This record gives sequence, structure tokens and C-alpha cells, in this order.
Amino acid sequence: MITLNKKILGILGDYYHDHDMALGALKKAVDILNRSGSDTFELIDSNFEGLDSALSQKVDLVILGSENRINPTDEVVNNWMTYDIEKKIVDYVNNGGSWMAWHAGLASYDETGEYTQMIGGYFLNHPSEHNIVRYIPRKNSSGISLKETFEVIDEHYFVKYNLDSSLIFLQSESPYGKSKAGWAREWGNGRVCCLTPTHREEGLTNKVMLEVLADCIAWCCKI
Repeated sequence: MITLNKKILGILGDYYHDHDMALGALKKAVDILNRSGSDTFELIDSNFEGLDSALSQKVDLVILGSENRINPTDEVVNNWMTYDIEKKIVDYVNNGGSWMAWHAGLASYDETGEYTQMIGGYFLNHPSEHNIVRYIPRKNSSGISLKETFEVIDEHYFVKYNLDSSLIFLQSESPYGKSKAGWAREWGNGRVCCLTPTHREEGLTNKVMLEVLADCIAWCCKI
């Protein structure tokens, strides 16, 4: 049996999203995968400054858990995703890499840009008050098959979804309404997965949520 070593680059955290909590969740998800089979998964913690060189080194998967805005509360707001890096991301996936837009990785990116077209949707808003959000698996054609529903007190992400409904593997609902919470597809020679949960520590330590993360990572890494 051939053992594969999969390298995963994490770009996590921003003004509103805690880097260490997100990293801790990813580490636990990767641990699940490393305990469950012969393949090995290596998680590399990085930032958007290190993305360019990482793409050229052909990591197997990039997980983006950061929004585009660097300084969202300032009068003049700067974004980190330039046209040049956006094109490199799209080329990376088109040439066989995998990309996972996780929670904030869907937020504040150009709605008409190549990145948003590639991932197939974008963050619209979330209610200011947290509430119980229920995450429900859906039968789909993406290849990600989840088993358990889970619920946590969370900010309920509402998204604009631009792809076929058959690609949605996770739905969300709360007293505020319903939305798409996870979808995935082949894109070029690579793979793209989008996952909206979750923001708070309760969700990032939830057992089922960690299993969802692990399943998404495995699919992206073509395991």
C-alpha cells in the first residue's frame, strides 16, 4: 500500500476571527485523519504574505479562514487579495490544487472576481445576535457525505450561492432563516470546498464539527 503525505496550508484569523481557535480546530481535524488511515497529513500554519511562495511549492490543499479586509474598522480599508495573487490562486486550483474557503474565507472578496467565481458564492451577512444554528447534512453529488446533524450557538452565516443545488452537502437553519452551509465541486483539475461554520469556540470544539472539517479536508486531498 502506498502511503501519501498530504501538505495542508492554513491561512487563518483576521480582525474579527481568532487565529488560535481556528488553528486548534484544524489541528484536531488533521489528528482525526492521521489516526484513521495510512496516509499522513501535515498542517502548515501561514498567512497571506506566505501564500505566493506556498502555491509555487504545490501544497495539496490551502484552507483560507481569513476575510479579505486587513483593517476593516479604518476609514481607508485595505484588502490583501490583489489581482496578481487572485490569478495565482485560480491557476493553482485549475492545475490540480485544492482550495477550501472556510467561514471568513468567503467574506469581503470581490463578488465578480475570479476567486468568487471559482468558489461559487460569497458571504452576505449574519444577524448581530448569536442564536442556535442547526447544521444538517444533505444528499449531494459533490462526493462529501456527512452523517450527523449538529447544532451550536453561533453567528448564522447567510451566503449568496451561485452553483447547482446538487453540490450542497450541508444546510443551516436558525430562527433567522435557512442558508447553504457547505458545498464542493471539481474545478479544472483541482477541487474547491466551501464551509461556513463556525465562529465561536463552542462550534470549533464540537465533535461533529471537527469530523465535518476532517471529511472536507480528506475530500479536498483526494483521499
